[in-house]
Amino acid sequence: MKALQSLAAGFALSAILVGAAQAASLFGSDGLNPAFCKEKAIRQTVVYIDDTMMAEGKTDWATKISSKLKATLVPGEPVTVVRLSPASGQSSELWTGCWPAYSAARREEIAKQNHWLEKDPIAQLADQQTFFMRDFGSALTKIYLDGKRPEAEVKVDASKPPQKQLLRAIASDEGRFSNSPITIRAVIYSDMMENSDLGSVYVPLPNPVPKYAEKLGSRLRRGVFYAFGVASDVVGNQSALEEAKSFWSASIKALSASVGGFGADLNVSNNIPVKATEFNLSMTFDGQDLDGKMLLLIDQDGTLVDSWLTFSRLSITGITGTYKCQSDLCKLDANTNTGIVTDSPSEIVTLSGKQPDLAGHIGIKGTKTFFDIKASAPNT
Repeated sequence: MKALQSLAAGFALSAILVGAAQAASLFGSDGLNPAFCKEKAIRQTVVYIDDTMMAEGKTDWATKISSKLKATLVPGEPVTVVRLSPASGQSSELWTGCWPAYSAARREEIAKQNHWLEKDPIAQLADQQTFFMRDFGSALTKIYLDGKRPEAEVKVDASKPPQKQLLRAIASDEGRFSNSPITIRAVIYSDMMENSDLGSVYVPLPNPVPKYAEKLGSRLRRGVFYAFGVASDVVGNQSALEEAKSFWSASIKALSASVGGFGADLNVSNNIPVKATEFNLSMTFDGQDLDGKMLLLIDQDGTLVDSWLTFSRLSITGITGTYKCQSDLCKLDANTNTGIVTDSPSEIVTLSGKQPDLAGHIGIKGTKTFFDIKASAPNT
């Protein structure tokens, strides 16, 4: 009961919210308005919860996710809660809603309208965001209540680890990625301790890395993954976090997605993107002409958020840095999260020019592995 009360408090699933809902109903609204899903969003977020991580009395993971989303969601951003069941390698969607907020342009448009017969939509946002967090919290509460066990039973003994099919569970949600025209920010709460016939974090990663996209028939395109709680339940292996990071950095890339953050804590940028720009890329690499894609999500100061690039026959990587334009002159200064044209852990990417055509380089400056690239036809 204490655990449930703690989780309910974290998401305001108490009588306080019931009172807020009743007050809002006086104005004709007693729940989350689905109309916010009609707002054009530049990103969607999927929250994956590993049901084997539900330790009785431990609910801080839920509060962390709630606080981070409330601070970083964009207007109309679709958010989905998915339960991961790695014991069976399955996933199940529990809830979807869209963040109740308006862009600056929509606010100006709404301000010009008359609202004599209905409550001002801007004035309703506070209630709507309350409903959103209530419903989001209810989905997390269900996973917790269905899966909670004594903490001692959740702990993993590294000398005899249980079977865990996280790769299959995540890949089973592939349809969401293949059908999405926008970036998916995937937030995962899990120890990420894969241990199945597909591979294991407890043994050295095979070289070459298995072609998981082909093995599983899944490609997590446009996905940027943030995992936290990694190795937090493992005992008897002090290097478990690094072993998991090595395994998943390669595995997620093999599934055509990129890693944005990976560790014990939730490492998601607080920057909120306001614009998305997509480029077609081209590069000559080892005598071959390669095509690629780059999708930039940019905040109001030009900082990149959840951005990535990929080249055919190479791989995919997240990128961080800035993309700024003055009039029609634009410049990208960025670093990759992993190597694309080298084995280096990071490379530089620079592009500049007049839209819609930019030119620049990727690689390690001052070395032979520094390649010319071109970018064209951005769609904003």
